[in-house]
Amino acid sequence: MVHYYDYGEDQLAYFDEGPNEHHNQGNDKTENTKAVILLLHGFGEDHGIWQSQITFLSKYFRVIAPNLPGVHCKPLNIHPTHAPNLVNYVEVMHELMHSLHIDKYYVLGHSMGGYIGLAFADYYVNHVIGLGLIHSTTFEDSVAKKESRLKVAEFIEEHGTRKFLETSAQNLFGNAFKQAHPDKVQDVMDSVSDLSREAMIQFVMAMRNRKAYTHLLTQQRIPVWMIVGEQDIAVPIEDSLQQTQLLPPNNVMILENVGHMGMLEASEQVNSTLLRFINEAVANYH
Repeated sequence: MVHYYDYGEDQLAYFDEGPNEHHNQGNDKTENTKAVILLLHGFGEDHGIWQSQITFLSKYFRVIAPNLPGVHCKPLNIHPTHAPNLVNYVEVMHELMHSLHIDKYYVLGHSMGGYIGLAFADYYVNHVIGLGLIHSTTFEDSVAKKESRLKVAEFIEEHGTRKFLETSAQNLFGNAFKQAHPDKVQDVMDSVSDLSREAMIQFVMAMRNRKAYTHLLTQQRIPVWMIVGEQDIAVPIEDSLQQTQLLPPNNVMILENVGHMGMLEASEQVNSTLLRFINEAVANYH
């Protein structure tokens, strides 16, 4: 079911699906139903990108899937003297979960959502009990990537969101999928073509300004998982493999013939992998 949360500038929409502790009182439900998953979408997406995962995972866990501020709502009001930062989004997501009286949760983030998840897990150590990076990276932007971000911001400022998505969305999918499902590629573009220039540029600059969080791959406090696309152009496989080597093999899934959008391109494989990740974490959580 879609709900709305007032983050100060506007209201963002979020899905809240599946069982929870309150609803299960008196039921003979398993411990898994007490686990809560927070799904964070990526750049140029909305929470609808997770529809398959919400439908599947909510059979086992409570799933919260919000739009980020600026997605079908007003962007954050960041003072001109302050550079956009991923922590700006972390704070809103933390306040959302606090408003729902949810204290412990697993964060799964796609691409930019993974960057936000990293910052989230690094700061709110008493709340994030597991982190999934789905087509994401712990590395900060390289010098070349920082330059590319500026060009993207300039393009969006000049041409708008729809034109940017028309030029970029095709690159997010593996070759076989985009040839077989052009309608789904179009759906992704159409779902967020209304996003404002201001919101999109805010996201771009927040990603550009982020720091590396590679140290989270070797800490022992919470489990970290990675799902990697073999044909991912946005997060090159070479970069991903450098990072997956730092994780236990069971915490890694490499999707063959998949680009940057495994949630759509290989939804059943992604769903079963996420279920395994969370089930193992729940079994080991103390």
